[in-house]
Amino acid sequence: MPTLPRTEKPVFKTDLHPQRSLTRRGARRLVLCVGGVTTSLGLMFWSMGAWPIAGFMGIDVAILSFAFHLNFTAARHGEMIELRRSVLRLTRISAHGVREEFDFQTYWLQVVMTPADANRSMLILRSHGRDMEIAPFLGEDAKQELANILREKLLICRDGMRL
Repeated sequence: MPTLPRTEKPVFKTDLHPQRSLTRRGARRLVLCVGGVTTSLGLMFWSMGAWPIAGFMGIDVAILSFAFHLNFTAARHGEMIELRRSVLRLTRISAHGVREEFDFQTYWLQVVMTPADANRSMLILRSHGRDMEIAPFLGEDAKQELANILREKLLICRDGMRL
């Protein structure tokens, strides 16, 4: 893997992370509210002699808590793009903290938007017969904006290499 010269200032640098509309604190409050409502309803059913319903209501809260846990674990996934004059480095960090780095020479690099299906497109970095999808968690507008910025900055890098 080629080393990036640290004295050279990046032409473009960005950190990409999935957007979440609910914070951990908000999720905790929601689970506590749902838990309070189901506990009071479960006690009401228990007092009427329908005790199995109380257990099933508790299972619902546990499943909701587990779903939020999975959601926030998946939100730790991220990508960092650092573009220097001769190298674009893509750093991926998985939800479990595994870090991968990929380097692309800017002179040969292409930024391609391809339709994946009717509702989704893929943003791909292509170089030397190797395709790599980036930012699959972004919305369509954000992907298009990122593609345009990367194309613009790559042109700047290529023009700088010709001088």
